[in-house]
Amino acid sequence: MTAMAPKRKPGQWSELVYLDFLAGPGRGIDRKTGSEFDGSPLRALRVTPAFDRLIFSDVQPKNVEALKQRIPPTDRSRVDVRLGDCHEVARDVVSRLSQRTLALAFVDPEGFEVKFRLFQTLATRRIDILYLFPGGIGIARNVGAFVKQAKAPLDDLIPGWRNLRRARMAAGQKLTAEEMASRDQPFVMEFMRRMGQLGFQYSGQGEPYFTNEKNVKMYHLLFFSKHPAGLALWRGVIRIEASGQRRLF
Repeated sequence: MTAMAPKRKPGQWSELVYLDFLAGPGRGIDRKTGSEFDGSPLRALRVTPAFDRLIFSDVQPKNVEALKQRIPPTDRSRVDVRLGDCHEVARDVVSRLSQRTLALAFVDPEGFEVKFRLFQTLATRRIDILYLFPGGIGIARNVGAFVKQAKAPLDDLIPGWRNLRRARMAAGQKLTAEEMASRDQPFVMEFMRRMGQLGFQYSGQGEPYFTNEKNVKMYHLLFFSKHPAGLALWRGVIRIEASGQRRLF
């Protein structure tokens, strides 16, 4: 927003929009301490310069009602909170965005709720994407069971994943030690390749791999854009530590 907000003055963008179709209730609970913390919707509301509009949705009515109550009255005029499946809500919302809108979509599933058709919808407009890809928590943990199923959740996220060598290894084929060590990276690369076919030619992975409190690898944070400036901004962002300190390289 620091980089893009000034672009509204010369009229490059008509508006800057934040999209979160798996928004949840707006707050979470720290498993270690039991304390509450603000989730992605409330954090996005505090971004400065501010987004012109923020669109949230969730499939659970309780989450939607809780999120509505947690949005400050001063922000309600620029926030749209909806109830529904993320794919259906996204199709309606994205179809109403003008071609002069620039949006950032945060896609944060717990597992395999998101299907590839969500990204196909997002690809129809100028939308950059941040996606928590369920590598360790979803793929690495379940791929052995998925290959035995005629229809698995991964089929809707990465069509053709069964042809990957890592998937064949899980089905019983012997691979080299190096190939076994690669773990879920082939699935990440295949997903990024398919996103490239949608026009998202500029992509990157966040470091480090997100882990849980037991240091078990859980997610990859992936970024996608159709413009090189988007990737340049992303690379600048990931150079900044949580403390605000910038990495040397």
